[in-house]
Order: sequence, then C-alpha cells, then structure tokens
Amino acid sequence: MVYLTQADQDWAMQQLELLRLSHGVSINDTLIASVSHRLQVPLYTHNLKHMRVLLGETLPQQPY
Repeated sequence: MVYLTQADQDWAMQQLELLRLSHGVSINDTLIASVSHRLQVPLYTHNLKHMRVLLGETLPQQPY
C-alpha cells in the first residue's frame, strides 16, 4: 500500500484547479495520479482519458 504525502495532496489540488472544468477530472483522479507522478511508476487503468491529461502519455497504461 502506498500512502499519500502532503506533497501528493498539494500536487493533486493544483491539478484539480487547472483541469477540473476543462477536462472533467475528479479529485479521485488527481489523488491517484499524484502517487504515480511522485514515484514515476506506470499506472494501469481503464481511465486513460483523464490520466493521460494528468500524467502524460507514458505513465498511464491500459491493463490489457
């Protein structure tokens, strides 16, 4: 299990303020993406639409 740090939460809130209205990302999307962003590890998700906006093209991966 990976826990959120204060820096993760700050990053998530910044992204939420920037992208909520224009791309429809939610607080859950940004909090999940913040850990992947900090650790620079792939995030396997079916929600590629929002995660690619948050993390770019390389970190979000479709699971199968």
